[in-house]
Amino acid sequence: MINNKEQLIKIIDFWNKSAKSDKLFSRALVPELDLKSKEIVDLVGPRRSGKSSILKLVIKELKLLDNFLYINFEDPFFVANNSARIIEDLVEVFLEYFNTGLRYIFFDEIQEIFGWEKALRKFRDAAKYKIFIAGSSSKLLSSEMATSLTGRHQSYRVFPLSFLEFLAFKGVAALSRKERILNEQKIVKNFDEFLAIGGFPEAALTGEKELLKNYFYDILQKDVAARREIRDKGALEKMGVYLLSNSAKIISLESLKNLLNLSYFSANAYLNYLKDAFLVFDVPQFSYSLKKQEKAFKKTYAIDTGLADAVSFKFFEDKGRLLENAVALELLKQGKIIFYYRGQGNSEADFLIKEKLKVKQAIQVCWSLADKKTRAREISGLAAAMGEFKLKEGLILTYAEEEIIKTEQGKIFIQPATKWILGQSGAK
Repeated sequence: MINNKEQLIKIIDFWNKSAKSDKLFSRALVPELDLKSKEIVDLVGPRRSGKSSILKLVIKELKLLDNFLYINFEDPFFVANNSARIIEDLVEVFLEYFNTGLRYIFFDEIQEIFGWEKALRKFRDAAKYKIFIAGSSSKLLSSEMATSLTGRHQSYRVFPLSFLEFLAFKGVAALSRKERILNEQKIVKNFDEFLAIGGFPEAALTGEKELLKNYFYDILQKDVAARREIRDKGALEKMGVYLLSNSAKIISLESLKNLLNLSYFSANAYLNYLKDAFLVFDVPQFSYSLKKQEKAFKKTYAIDTGLADAVSFKFFEDKGRLLENAVALELLKQGKIIFYYRGQGNSEADFLIKEKLKVKQAIQVCWSLADKKTRAREISGLAAAMGEFKLKEGLILTYAEEEIIKTEQGKIFIQPATKWILGQSGAK
C-alpha cells in the first residue's frame, strides 16, 4: 500500500507542469545525448550548471505531452520520504492517476534519495521506460555506480556554459568566420564578461555575482558538509576559498594540512569531497610512469572563473591564471585528456593533450608576451615540450596577441584565446 498518495499526486503534477512551462536556452550537449537506446542516461555536474534545463530540453526535443514523469528530488517532501521505495511509489501513482502510457522518466538530483540505484536497476531491467537522471555528485560517474548499473547507463558531464553557449545566452547568435572577424570587438567584450561572471546560466543571464557566492555556500553545505557529516565546517570553507583563490596553481596536501591545521587524512578527505562536488578539478603532471604521475603534485582549477573570482581573494587581478583556468575548462568541455608538463631545468608547459598513448599537442597560456622575460620563458617551456614529444607545432594562447614564430623544434602559433575557443585556430 502506498502512503501519502495525495501528496505524491500534487508533487507529480507540480514537477511535470514545471518541466513544460520553463523558458529554455539551448545547450550544446543535448544533440549528443542518446535519446533512443534502453540505457539509462545520467547527467553529472555542479549544481546550478544547467542539468535541470537539459532534462527539460530533452522533454521538449522528444515532443512529450503527458507520457513522462519528471521529479526533482530536492523537493522538501523527500527529506522525510527518502528511500528507494519512494521512487517506485511515484511511478505507481503516476500510472494510476495520470497516464498508463508512461514511456519516459526524468529524475533530477537523484543522489538525494538513499538507495536510488536499486529502484533504477529494477526499472531498467523491466525495459519499459527510457530513464534520464541528473545529479551533483561525481559518485554518479564512479566505479561504484558502474558496478550497480553495469551495462545499463551512459554518463555525460555537464559544465557551466562554454563561451560559445555564453554568447548565445547573451543574444549573440552563432557567427560565421567572416562575421566573427567583423564583430571582433563585441566578442572580446563578451569574453571579458565571460571571464568575470563565468558560465553558470543564471549568473550569466543576470550578471549578479552575489548568486555565485550563494552557489559556493550551497555546494559546501548541501553537497559536502551535510552529505559527509562534516563537523569542522570552518576548515572546509577555508579550504574551498583557498583552492579557488589559488586556482591554476600546484597545491600540495601538505600545504593544505598545515594551512588549515588538519590531519593528513582530513585534508585529503576534504579535498576529495570538494572535487566530488565539482567545486574544483585537478590536472596531473605528465609522466609515462603511472606511479610517478600519482606521486607528482597536481594543478588545481576552479570549475568556473566567475565562481572563483566571486569567492577568492583578487583572483581576477591575476589575469594569466584567470585565462589559464578558462582554457583548462574549455579543454575539459571538449573531452580532452590533459596534463601539465614539467621537463628538465624546470621548463614548463601548461597543457599537454593526450590521445590514446601519444601526446598530440602542447599548449601554453599567457595573458601577454609583451614582457621579454615572460616571452622567453613561455616560448622556451613550450619548445621543450615540443622537443620531448616530437611535436612540429605548438600553441600559445594569449588575450589579444597573434603571431607565428619558428623555433628549432617547429612552428609556434600565438593567438587570442577567443579565436581558439571559437574554432578559428591557425594551428592544426
